[in-house]
Parts: sequence; structure tokens; C-alpha cells
Amino acid sequence: MKNTLGNKLNLLDFGLIGEELSIGELLHSSYKRGKKDAIKEIEKDFQNNLQSAAQSSSLLKSKLQQEDISVYDMYLKVVNFNTFKCLVIIKKEDYLTKLKRRKSYTVSEHINDTNNRIELDFSFMSLSNELVVENITSDGFIFKYGTEEKV
Repeated sequence: MKNTLGNKLNLLDFGLIGEELSIGELLHSSYKRGKKDAIKEIEKDFQNNLQSAAQSSSLLKSKLQQEDISVYDMYLKVVNFNTFKCLVIIKKEDYLTKLKRRKSYTVSEHINDTNNRIELDFSFMSLSNELVVENITSDGFIFKYGTEEKV
């Protein structure tokens, strides 16, 4: 005799009207449905975290421009579920000016302090002729600020 729910459980006022499944089959089925739901939630949370990192990076660019610091480009890297890195390329003269470089880090720290959803580390480098985008992307920075047309 197959060990089914009808044979094992006393559900008081509930009786089985559907297909008789074993407890193991029912558990497996509910686990698979729950796993799909959990994955959807995790994907949604990750997408929100990524969006938050992008918005904070964009805010940094705007705040730096208010401080007369020229941002040439920005790249975003996913470290894990809620940790990101943003590489900010600023004009060489601004990077070499100690006061402006310090101000860049101060502004980035302030933005980090206001965001408790994610961890976002900003790093700065100066614009130079030796800047190779392929090296940046090979380090995991897969998002670039702004939009590019695909050729």
C-alpha cells in the first residue's frame, strides 16, 4: 500500500479531493514552487540594489559638477548582492589638485553615509591617454555611465 496523505494525516474537517500524493511528493512540489518565488524575490531585490548603486553614482557626478570637478566617465561593478564599486574618471587637473581630490572623496563618503541599502565604494582616477576601457571591463566594471549606441 502506497503511503499517501490520506493514510497518514488526520486534517480534522479537511478531506482529500485531489490526487493522492505522498508527503515526500507534496513537500517536493511545494519546495519547487517556493524556490521559484524566492528566486523572483532575490532577482527583484538585486535589481533594486543595482538601481540604487546607479542612482548614487549619478548623484555623485552631479555633486562633483557642483564643486567644479569634471567627471569624464564612470563605471560600475557588481561585487555581490548588495556591494558595488564605482570607478570615477575625473579630469587630470582636478585629480592632481589635492583640494579637489579630497573634496571628491568627501562627497562620495557623504553619499555612502546616506545609503543604508547597499555598500558602494567609489574610487577615483585621472583621465589619461593611456586609459584602456578593455582593462576596466576586464576588471569587472560591466556598466558604463550614460548610453552608448551599438554599432
